[in-house]
Amino acid sequence: MAEESPLSATGNLTEAQYEAMSHPQAADGLIGHPNDAPPVSVSGGQIIVRPGLSGLLRGFPWASGLTPIIYTPSLSGPARVDLVVLRLFRDAGYRVGTAVRTGTADTAPAPNVGTGPTAWYEIPLAEVRIAGGVLTLLTTRSWYLGDDGQILCKSTSRPAHAPGRHIRETDTGRSYESSGTVWTVMQDDGGNTSLALNSGWTNAANHLYRVNGIAFLQLSARRTGGNITVASAQTTLGRLPAGFRPRADIETIGISSSSGAHLIVRIKTDGIVSVDFVVTGLNTGQYIQIAAAAWPVA
Repeated sequence: MAEESPLSATGNLTEAQYEAMSHPQAADGLIGHPNDAPPVSVSGGQIIVRPGLSGLLRGFPWASGLTPIIYTPSLSGPARVDLVVLRLFRDAGYRVGTAVRTGTADTAPAPNVGTGPTAWYEIPLAEVRIAGGVLTLLTTRSWYLGDDGQILCKSTSRPAHAPGRHIRETDTGRSYESSGTVWTVMQDDGGNTSLALNSGWTNAANHLYRVNGIAFLQLSARRTGGNITVASAQTTLGRLPAGFRPRADIETIGISSSSGAHLIVRIKTDGIVSVDFVVTGLNTGQYIQIAAAAWPVA
């Protein structure tokens, strides 16, 4: 087959040729910021797409107009979750508009991502639930395009995976890259915090922070509770806050410069940080020092 360049052939592009050319250069999404008012709401048994929205889908621009777009779904039948989408109607002159996909169960249908000349292509805007004749907004799933075309989303509204795709979560402050199946943290700074210690312990040095998906802990603590013996059950120091917990259980070591105890320190996926004492125990008023530890966060 000979090489083809539509412009050199006719000077004009068909809609299909325009999509093939423009989509790789323009991400899909609404234009704006995740903190904007939600694009979809419900009231009185109706689904309402708010006015003043704009977006891009497969390179085609879209605007919602100056008045609300209203859908009145059937409220009868078994409970279900419907999906509100922005759709490219290739079968109707490549028009872009909203639509409601009717679900059949308590999980929303997947967006259509067809590539054929008459297939629909969709991105999700919101999920609504219909149960017992009542319509409720379940979740907002829209993401947004920023000033430079960057994808802005919340942790609950990420776009689908695509190799090399970059996103910025405005609610977590993290930036990710997709491998095609997994999101990997590329930029993140969780600031400085500390491990909240259980009663019976007080801080000597307690530093917990997270940078680019890696958490770091440096901890020294003084025992203020009762004596701990080697035969004692595993002792819990505290629990890591969400966003700092490891992907898998890890172990590190420590010592007590006061008693000579050796420590086995366990950091669990649920955030629990605990210590086993070896050789000897620890008395009230004595100190432990844990080796600085780092791990990829879940």
